[in-house]
Amino acid sequence: MRLLNLLKKKPFCNDLHYFLIAIVLLMIGLKYNILLILFFIYLVFIIKKTNLLLPISILLLFIIAHVSTLKIIRTINQKTTYNGYILDVIDDNTYIFQSGIIKLRLNDYEHNLKPGDVLTVDVEIRSSEKDYSNDFDYTNYLYTEGISYSGKVIKKEYIKKGFSIYSLKYMYKSYLKDHLSDESYPYVMTMVFGDNLLESNIKEGYSILGISHILAISGLHIIFLFKIILFIFLKLFHYYKSDIPLLIISLFVLFIGLPTTSLRALLFLIIGSINKKGNIHYTKLDILSISFIILMLMNPYNFYSIGFILSFLVSFILIFKNDLIKTKNKVLNTYLSYILIYFVTLPFVIKITGKISIFSIILSPILSNLIYVLLPVSYLLSIFPILDIVLKYIFIFINNYIEGISKIAPLIHIKTLNIYLMIIYYAILIGILYSFSNKKIPYIKILALSSYILILVMFKYLNPISSVTFISVGDGDSALIRLPFSQGVLLVDAYNSYDYLKTEGISKIDYLLLTHSDDDHTGDYKKILDNINVSYIIYPKYDNRFKELLKDYDNKIEVKSDTNLKFKNTNIKILGPVMDNETPNNNSIVFKIDIFNKTFLFTGDMEEKEENDLILKYGKELKSDVIKVAHHGSNTSSADNLLKLVQPTYSVISVGKYNKYGHPHVEVLNRLKEYSKTYLTSNNGNITFNLFNNNLWITTYR
Repeated sequence: MRLLNLLKKKPFCNDLHYFLIAIVLLMIGLKYNILLILFFIYLVFIIKKTNLLLPISILLLFIIAHVSTLKIIRTINQKTTYNGYILDVIDDNTYIFQSGIIKLRLNDYEHNLKPGDVLTVDVEIRSSEKDYSNDFDYTNYLYTEGISYSGKVIKKEYIKKGFSIYSLKYMYKSYLKDHLSDESYPYVMTMVFGDNLLESNIKEGYSILGISHILAISGLHIIFLFKIILFIFLKLFHYYKSDIPLLIISLFVLFIGLPTTSLRALLFLIIGSINKKGNIHYTKLDILSISFIILMLMNPYNFYSIGFILSFLVSFILIFKNDLIKTKNKVLNTYLSYILIYFVTLPFVIKITGKISIFSIILSPILSNLIYVLLPVSYLLSIFPILDIVLKYIFIFINNYIEGISKIAPLIHIKTLNIYLMIIYYAILIGILYSFSNKKIPYIKILALSSYILILVMFKYLNPISSVTFISVGDGDSALIRLPFSQGVLLVDAYNSYDYLKTEGISKIDYLLLTHSDDDHTGDYKKILDNINVSYIIYPKYDNRFKELLKDYDNKIEVKSDTNLKFKNTNIKILGPVMDNETPNNNSIVFKIDIFNKTFLFTGDMEEKEENDLILKYGKELKSDVIKVAHHGSNTSSADNLLKLVQPTYSVISVGKYNKYGHPHVEVLNRLKEYSKTYLTSNNGNITFNLFNNNLWITTYR
């Protein structure tokens, strides 16, 4: 009742979007400090345009204080031992642990714990940093989930059973897992519980076709369910009010774990329902703004969630859709709405997928209607799993269709847009939309946007700089070599590198060179071969594991010592393996490549045996400007007699921050100090050697 009275006063009715814009600019400025300029310009605008400076300033100061408080709490509460209970179980290896006001995401391999179990845990807290500008920000992701730390359980003591609000959810999910097929269970978890368990190739298919939004529990899902409940209460009980259906929806959102996009939709419904009472007439934009402000006050880090941003972007567009699309034809109106949403969300789609498809523009408005099949069938199976005997074939058909059509869809690979490129994109797009709202056909602006997108696609062909990037992939190896104007692309090893290739808009690789068959070097090879055009796969002659790994591929070249590969205007000189040394490490491909008179020596995971083979055969020919240190800095490699011949100016070690092997070893680092400046991916993130006209300069992410 108090809320109703407050709303009746409507102190800022129709002005609440000013608060929304101020928060958006503040949060962008807090992440990209130079853009705080835009925020202060906006405050000047507020002073001249409205009388809202004081309330907006109070709200913004509250959010800044909230962000600062969260950081302080995380700092003073980081310790090694926590007492608390299991809040939720993610999978067999991971659970969420609640200790007072602190929430932790913990890795605990092969546990059999359940929500509510009370424990004392000894934890190794593990910080996570981005490795390159467009890398997934795991720390911010945790903060959006309200999680302070992630780590690994070293020891635990079970105390007793307890209560968690997610206990019922856990039991019900376990029941469904036992009673649903492998085809149906992932969809029910995705559509009903918000846990996307679909296989990666299916997720990729939805993304390529521009319909991945239907897999996230969003406003459409919640409103769909709300209308079903309203219909049931109306037909069965002749109950015309919305109070009980709203209560049921609220309990459902609590049951599935309070995902932010669902909370937004729930707030829409609740505020919209209150808005209809008495003389309250808040606009849809007001309601959107109120929902945004409430969610930001609950957790300011929500702003850094792509799902959160997309949810509000789409809602914002739908509010003004009728001002932009004038046609009375319902089918055309719906189709144009999807096209509008497509271009508004495009920068974020590129960030997620790294590519767009012309098919998605044509088909996404049609395929988005799949939600009206997926939702009711998933809800039905969550209540009556026995129907899975028949209904699973719907999911089988949809999976085959999505996977099949996404494979034939022509793709355009685009480098992920940074914040500045996104600002330019949206500035042009807003100009176009403004022209449409004024009934003008903005030919020049449409041409400008088309040209801008074309430049983004073609930029890699305009870049005159060669580069060698040692990708920070954790406990493994991968390096990307690019010649000027995208004349040639060479990927050396493939561990955890697909996501980076995606953000760089890599559409073609001339050579995928796999130095040896260990997982920490091959890793993403299949994902890369299935999604990127690879001309040739290079592998070592004496590593027999590749016969099985590459049996499904024809474009293979087997190499050994003294093989030369033509790489556009330069050569790849294969130095090893010299002979069959029986172990994959000592059969690693070792090669030299010269770019703008700077020589790079790649060594795979070779150990002392292969090093000695190379020393005997090549001697002083091994001299190089840059060496990729063998075997992640292990003391089985990089002997002094090798380094004396190589005489590197720079050394690079690809190594994970928390690796269990203790790499790199101190004695190796000490030996390298005598010859070179050493970079570690664990410390520096991505390490790039840029080359142009015989000049070399090094950039690191950290």
